Amino acid sequence: MENEATVADVLAIIDRMSQETQAMLEKTGAEMRAMFKATDEQIKATDKQIQETNKQIKATNRKIGELGDRLGEIAEYLVSPHLEEQFKRFNIFLDTCIMRHSLEEPGKGIIAEIDIFLSNGDYAVAVEVKTKPDIQDVADHAERMKKIRAYADKHQDRRKYLGAVAGMVVRDQVKAYAYKQGFPVLVPSGESIALECPEGFTPKEW
Repeated sequence: MENEATVADVLAIIDRMSQETQAMLEKTGAEMRAMFKATDEQIKATDKQIQETNKQIKATNRKIGELGDRLGEIAEYLVSPHLEEQFKRFNIFLDTCIMRHSLEEPGKGIIAEIDIFLSNGDYAVAVEVKTKPDIQDVADHAERMKKIRAYADKHQDRRKYLGAVAGMVVRDQVKAYAYKQGFPVLVPSGESIALECPEGFTPKEW
């Protein structure tokens, strides 16, 4: 028949369709490779930005940490003058004051760090100093006192140990919690420092 396609015609159509499909696939592949390349470059740029941001955050945290250390040192030096005299109200006469005292064990490192360590032959007082202490700081100091007592026992130190919390600003609820833990509280008073505790308060001995 006149309109009947020959085998050659069918093969030609198939070949043309195959070529068109191949061309379309190549075009799509090129577009996808270009898209993936752009996405990869964007990811790399984002990753680089994230790394730079992390560096800035670390640098900022380091500066904040350094500032916190400096504020802590300032607080310690503001608290330390004539601090021994504050404990006379408990009939404890201290004669030695050491700043930033550490207790260490061979092979174990630092057992406890004490901001201000006051002592005499019978008593020792570990003072925790913070610019603005919170309840967690007080709780941490209570745990520290247990470690200090254990260290003292191990080294045949028979002195009675007391703790205290000092701060430039101490909220009432923090003071109340400190008293409950057996700690008197040291706060600024005029040009000096004053020991605060309720009437009849007796500091806890470890």
